[in-house]
Amino acid sequence: MRFTFVILLFCGLGADAQMIIKAHANYVPFASANLLLDQYSGATAAYSLRKLRTAYTGSAIRVRRSNDNTEQDIGFTSTGDLDTSSLKIFVGANSGFVTTWYDQSTNARNATQTTAANQPRIVNAGTVERIAGEPSIFFDGSNDFFAANAVSGDITGEDKPFSNYSVVNKTNINSQGNVISLGRTTDANPFIQVSLNATAAFSYSIRDNAGTLVTRGASGISYSANTNYLFTTITTGTAVNFYVNSTDRTPVTNSANVGTLTLNTFTIGVLQRNTLANYYGGYISEDIIYASDNSSNRTGIETNINSYYGIY
Repeated sequence: MRFTFVILLFCGLGADAQMIIKAHANYVPFASANLLLDQYSGATAAYSLRKLRTAYTGSAIRVRRSNDNTEQDIGFTSTGDLDTSSLKIFVGANSGFVTTWYDQSTNARNATQTTAANQPRIVNAGTVERIAGEPSIFFDGSNDFFAANAVSGDITGEDKPFSNYSVVNKTNINSQGNVISLGRTTDANPFIQVSLNATAAFSYSIRDNAGTLVTRGASGISYSANTNYLFTTITTGTAVNFYVNSTDRTPVTNSANVGTLTLNTFTIGVLQRNTLANYYGGYISEDIIYASDNSSNRTGIETNINSYYGIY
């Protein structure tokens, strides 16, 4: 009689151990074939706390620790997760705030915040911020946000659509908060905004180059506080398609002639216009933007995101 013994050794067992087996059932071990931007290239900007592209050699985030304001880049483990072990060693029992969320696309469009009081948090008094077991960046809903170079290099002068994928978890359903916003600092309103509003619904709005509202829509479903969602918005140039957890929530009457968009601002966590408003309160784990209508890849991109975060 033959017996086969399988011995599993986990060194440093715990939430921060570098383990191949993840908590959620759909997890696929790290491999270049599974990285989102390897499968679906051409992103205009890509922010995440997991590795998205094999050829990307940079860090995930740059963190400032609260006790002495020293900063350090935090990268990824061999399995493509945020290196929370290094993060905890660096921050210690203090709190850690993100000064830079690095863009993993090929465009180096890093999202930054140089003002300490406005920096979102990644470590709270020695504990890594997590949602459903995965590290996530916490925005306080008061004044936290990131700013990056706008996608103008991809959209300006062209009647061109865009696609956005956000992994969000809002802690306060009683206030409107913008996940992303694209526009111009000289205008009273942004051209494109994706938000979770005060009526506990997902929403978006699109304006033309003159600042005139072209279309606005809401999900038709409410969201729950402290719950992960995948929020997808795709503009085709003539219409907006809108999905929550891969389910089509596009308003029946929705239509849009987006026209030419000239942009010079892009923010995460706040409504960008000539004055800032609608600060987002909650967690953002990932945000990926394509300056194109990638409807044909939507299901594949959403499946990749969901297989990592186990959202729905």
